[in-house]
Amino acid sequence: MRRFKLWLILISVGLIAFDKYSFISNLRDGVVIWMQKQTSLLFYRIQSYPCLLLLHTTQQQELASQNAQLKKQIEEYSLLLKQSKNQTQDVTAVNQLNPNGVYDDFNQIVAKAILDVNFFVNNQMLIDVGSNKGSQIGAAVVNRDGVIGQIYNVNANSSQVTLITNPEFKIYVEQSVTKSKMLAQGSGNGNIIVRYLDKNDKIQAGDILETTGLDDVYPARIPVAKVVKVFYENNGFNSALCVPVVDFHQLQYVLVLKYDSK
Repeated sequence: MRRFKLWLILISVGLIAFDKYSFISNLRDGVVIWMQKQTSLLFYRIQSYPCLLLLHTTQQQELASQNAQLKKQIEEYSLLLKQSKNQTQDVTAVNQLNPNGVYDDFNQIVAKAILDVNFFVNNQMLIDVGSNKGSQIGAAVVNRDGVIGQIYNVNANSSQVTLITNPEFKIYVEQSVTKSKMLAQGSGNGNIIVRYLDKNDKIQAGDILETTGLDDVYPARIPVAKVVKVFYENNGFNSALCVPVVDFHQLQYVLVLKYDSK
């Protein structure tokens, strides 16, 4: 009886040990299989990395190239839009500056006025067209209201204009009604002076003085100045103080006129 119990004990211990070691074996096998899978996956990723990196780099380069092309197209479209807008503005400006066609016998160049310190100090002005647009020394500068001045210096992309208020500027004018002709000169302080008027020159405050059209610089009958007052000078003649008909402070666009010899 004791032996039988001993055998039962030994068998039980053996079964327990068998079950225990079988579980360890299964666990070990599972771990090995998992490690093999992870190792295979790792090797696959390592082997695939150069290809993935090349693909990513290629995609980045393609995107960069597409972005550069798109940016270039946008810049080209913006330039075309700006040019179209400028052309439209120029056409509009010409129509506004020459509403009645009084300047049609002259070649016309639209320019933007640039008022700098010289305007106030030297009675001069800068415009944004030069030899690149056909500007030339001696050309007239006008707008729809009347005479502004004359170009005295030309650069590649700009021109300098002597205003009619400059003491160096002289122009023959005539009274708009009587057609009496006289010489007008800039005073240097924003006004215009007409000197050596005799008693027969019927001129008075409020009269408009216009171009004569005899110099081939300005068309005839373009307003130049308005008479403010007439006063007597000690030399036996009268003089007339005048102001420009053009408001220089409000200038934006002007016309440069070149005589068309055709």
